[in-house]
Amino acid sequence: MSSSLDNSSIAIPAHILNWALSKKITFWSLIILIFPSVIGSFLVFYGVIRKKEIRHRIKNQLVLLILVVHFVQAVFELPFTIIYLHRGQVPVASNAFCDYWQTLITTLNIVSLQLNAHLSIERYLLIFHNTFIQKYNISLHYAPAIFLIIAPLLFTFICIISYPCESTYDYNAVVCGVACYTLDPILGPFTWFFWCLLPLVLVVVSNLFLIIQVALQKRRMLQTNVWKKNLAMTLQLFAVTGVLYVSWLPIILTSVINIIHLTPVLFELQANWLLLGLIYLAVLSSPLTATVAIPELKTEMYTMIRGWRRNITHDRIGPVTMTAQTVTNGTQQM
Repeated sequence: MSSSLDNSSIAIPAHILNWALSKKITFWSLIILIFPSVIGSFLVFYGVIRKKEIRHRIKNQLVLLILVVHFVQAVFELPFTIIYLHRGQVPVASNAFCDYWQTLITTLNIVSLQLNAHLSIERYLLIFHNTFIQKYNISLHYAPAIFLIIAPLLFTFICIISYPCESTYDYNAVVCGVACYTLDPILGPFTWFFWCLLPLVLVVVSNLFLIIQVALQKRRMLQTNVWKKNLAMTLQLFAVTGVLYVSWLPIILTSVINIIHLTPVLFELQANWLLLGLIYLAVLSSPLTATVAIPELKTEMYTMIRGWRRNITHDRIGPVTMTAQTVTNGTQQM
């Protein structure tokens, strides 16, 4: 996501933080996490293909869709960031590549935030108004999900490619610096507020409201099993959105503080994207959070792993076939 602060008009304080060390730590952290994350995503996809009931249940579909978005980011966008952290330059020093990178990372980050907000609201409806959302699943479930993927893509593409301004990219800055539309006094703040801040606020408010409702439900319900089921669905939601807090709250909070009162250290954190690595926590942990959030998937994963272990053990030992002739020959040799 591009910063809405104009780096050209504000001098960035130099050498307040150890940028080289932070960059090295972020680089190795991403290198270590990206491979198990991609492998875990393939395992989850294989489990979903094996057991179609998992993907057919509405409560699982948004979680799986978020996993797909994060997988795309891990495979097609994150390598650019890793190359930049290693070289200190963008992978391809051209405006066309910078437009592509800006469009890709901005769209994927926005879609991730929006789908998490949709998931938080939908989980409340599934718990307390399940019949209603099942009846109107097209308008309340499928249509919003499709819109929240297409709309950010179109918005970002139009702003970066078609907006009447020319971006002055910095090939020594991560994601090439900022796209020119973010410096617009109206469009820049609107993009940050509507596409980033608002969905995160919706996630926090929806989760708090859901916790309160589930707690109140326990006091007035006699059906303990129903309450435990609703509590489990709430905890499954937190498995997905909880990592989002760690990833995005520091970035949002530093942005708000810098808007209210410019703080040199926080500005350097934001301008140099030292907080960038936090965004990828939600991306790289997505296979794990999806497995925790979908109990059927966790069971299927255990079944697959046990089956593979049995096959490996069987192949190592090998089948031994005893025949009467073999026994006779062995006896005669003794």
